Amino acid sequence: KNSFLWGGTTPNVIITDPEHIKQVFNKIEDFPKPKLTSIGKYLSNGLVNYEGEKWAKHRKIVNPAFHIEKLKGMFPAFFHSCNEMISKWKGLLSPDGTCEIDVWPFLQNLTCDAISRTAFGSSYEEGTKIFELL
Repeated sequence: KNSFLWGGTTPNVIITDPEHIKQVFNKIEDFPKPKLTSIGKYLSNGLVNYEGEKWAKHRKIVNPAFHIEKLKGMFPAFFHSCNEMISKWKGLLSPDGTCEIDVWPFLQNLTCDAISRTAFGSSYEEGTKIFELL
């Protein structure tokens, strides 16, 4: 099902059909990336920001790292990181089983933890403690 969403004065189309999503990702000439907002100047250059041939060249370089077999090997680390985050959330619950959580810091930590576990074999928290001891 497709839907539309307004971001201020900018209309956005939201697609959920896998075939449509595949077309958007594979036909980059027909579906250009939106222009970066003012926050774009704070982002470093990288695959997300590149277009055209520069994007294709860099995508080809990083593509092997995201092969399905490599990702399958990373799944246990992702699973462990997610479970730790959920355990922390459960610890924040009030006696009636509710709470309000600012998820942004948790998601930042989750990202760092997943990268740390898959790239270095240890949790982000362990790595932070080691650096503090230096």
